[in-house]
Amino acid sequence: MAELLVVCAIVGILTAVATPFFMRYARTAGLNAAARELAVIINGARQLAISRSTNVCVSLTGSQALYKTGVSNACGGGATYVGVNTRSNGAMPLDNSMTITGATANVTFSSLGNAVTAGTYTVHDPTSGLNVSVIVAASGRVTIQ
Repeated sequence: MAELLVVCAIVGILTAVATPFFMRYARTAGLNAAARELAVIINGARQLAISRSTNVCVSLTGSQALYKTGVSNACGGGATYVGVNTRSNGAMPLDNSMTITGATANVTFSSLGNAVTAGTYTVHDPTSGLNVSVIVAASGRVTIQ
């Protein structure tokens, strides 16, 4: 009986110590997943621009993104793209309620796949306050930092 109490005490102590680490890991993993999801959305716009031989703008607001095709270099005009992975209004929301902010204008890709307007976006987790940056270079390359 004493052995059982010792085992229960050890399990309880390990659980109490490990729980905060697992919670932090879960929040960080969710934030990184949202950043990867945003990178996939941005790369999708690049692929769409190349395949359609037109400018495509990625318009990011709150926690969702829109593709606009046939736009000017400054993301003016054009039509909202509705297709694979979009809702009926063209919106592509991030799955885990993270928010997106950008220090620059919306990214526009040319028909050659380069970013006419490069930019940096911040994916923010409102519950933990953590941030991850998604950077679009002028070459069109998307990186996560």
